[in-house]
Amino acid sequence: MVRENEIQRVNELLGQYPKGLTIEDVSQKLSMNRGTAAKYLNLLVASGQAEMRSLGPAKLFTHTHRVPVSRLINFTSDLILILDGELFIRQVNDALLTYFGIERDALLDTQIQHSPLARHLTRQHLDRIRTALESDAKVIEEVIDLEDYPGTLPVKFLPLILEQGDRGIAIIMTSPPATAGVSQDLERIVEEHTRELAEVAREYEERIKNLQKTRNSAVETEERCREILDTLPVAVFTLNDEGIITSVTPAAGSISGHDPAQLPGHLFEDYVYPQDLIAFTQGLDKNRQGSSSPFEFRIMTKQDGPHWVQVFGKTVSRQGIPGGFQGVLIDIHERKRIEKTLRQANKQLVLLNSITRHDILNAITKLLAYLELAQRQTKSIVVAEILEKEKVIITTIQRQITFTRDYQNIGIRPPLWKDVRESIEAAKLGLDLEKVAVHIDIPDIEIFADDLVDKVFLNLMDNSIQHGDGVTLIRFSIEYQEKTLLLICEDDGKGIPDEEKDLVFEHSRSGQTHYGLFFSREILAITGLSIREDGIPGVGARFEITVPDGMFRSK
Repeated sequence: MVRENEIQRVNELLGQYPKGLTIEDVSQKLSMNRGTAAKYLNLLVASGQAEMRSLGPAKLFTHTHRVPVSRLINFTSDLILILDGELFIRQVNDALLTYFGIERDALLDTQIQHSPLARHLTRQHLDRIRTALESDAKVIEEVIDLEDYPGTLPVKFLPLILEQGDRGIAIIMTSPPATAGVSQDLERIVEEHTRELAEVAREYEERIKNLQKTRNSAVETEERCREILDTLPVAVFTLNDEGIITSVTPAAGSISGHDPAQLPGHLFEDYVYPQDLIAFTQGLDKNRQGSSSPFEFRIMTKQDGPHWVQVFGKTVSRQGIPGGFQGVLIDIHERKRIEKTLRQANKQLVLLNSITRHDILNAITKLLAYLELAQRQTKSIVVAEILEKEKVIITTIQRQITFTRDYQNIGIRPPLWKDVRESIEAAKLGLDLEKVAVHIDIPDIEIFADDLVDKVFLNLMDNSIQHGDGVTLIRFSIEYQEKTLLLICEDDGKGIPDEEKDLVFEHSRSGQTHYGLFFSREILAITGLSIREDGIPGVGARFEITVPDGMFRSK
């Protein structure tokens, strides 16, 4: 509808400028893209509503000066019918309607063999019309007998090309003596119109040839695209709205072991590993709803059993109504095998670290006990001071080794969807909040994060309590920024100076070791989340956790 309105605007503009306009003129006057203006002008020329002539290097477009066919055929007393390729009546003149005593509405858009004229026609008449329609001759002249009408009528069959590029035919029956007497001038106009119809037919034949060239070019482009798809190591597939495979590229055969030619017509889920049907269904539903996140599951190969794949895609709409699905299938089986191997190796390393750390901590505990005994036994002030410094150093080592236990657990387990409110409530249990109120103004929302994300919220609250200088209120809330989510933790403490806002996330500052916020940043980074401090010094600290699109959802 929009395109028809734009073409009408261009047509009306041409009517305002009888001398004609160039493509650039139309583009400027209608504030239209030059390519779009050229396309609409060419469509008007193709439909006979405009004419084009060269003016130097430019093309000048004007309104067509041709008289409409429906008016011209009424200038003659001859009986004229214009049929399309399927013998539907598209035009008829007044002389024919008067001669046969038929209403125009009874003929238009009706096949001639089913129209009121049918009783005057024999099978031979229809065969002659079809023969003339398929003939390459410009004009075929015959004499025919009409049923129920005396005498014969000279007839001209004029093959032509209709406005939409389809073949058609004009049937011109010479006026019977009873209706003769039309002036020679009008007869001359009809003859001129006949020649014009022949010229129009020639023009449309040329346009049809050009359209055929365009179609052949499109077919070649489609074939090249298909060749590219056939060489890709990933499989491209389409499903209908019932989940049935409608097309698939050859790579599906190398991934699944099934013959790609045999896959269309089968439900995709028939090839999904039974234990992964839920993951497949949920992932497909999310992609249909607009999610761009890939989802993973296993398919059943023909010989090798379960095989890991990854899929992403989108819904295919028909006339604005969501229907089928178009996706890409990627073989990730080798990646999964390597990941499993790495997890096993990491598990062994974690076990070794745990044993070693346990032994070191036991040794430190014993060392601290001996230092305590030495402090009690010594009477030297100097030695006591040295022992105290040693105790501080050993305690620092003990704390650092304990931190490695927590840090090594980052990323050990796969990320999962965590309820934000529940995570904050769990973190509160590990803190002394007798003098601090915690408000959680967060709806039921989940984020995709490492399982240790509870410690992030614990560290944020602990930082406010330890360094906020008299904090009485900690508030959690959310804000939406375009496609991202902000998780906000703010307090009513003294805030953080501007020059220290970035340093608070470092593990060492001012000669001291601080692991809490550093640890929190590393946990969040596992799934692409980030954190920054954006509070106002003297008003309170404000930590903002940025959660990207696809990493949060409502419950």
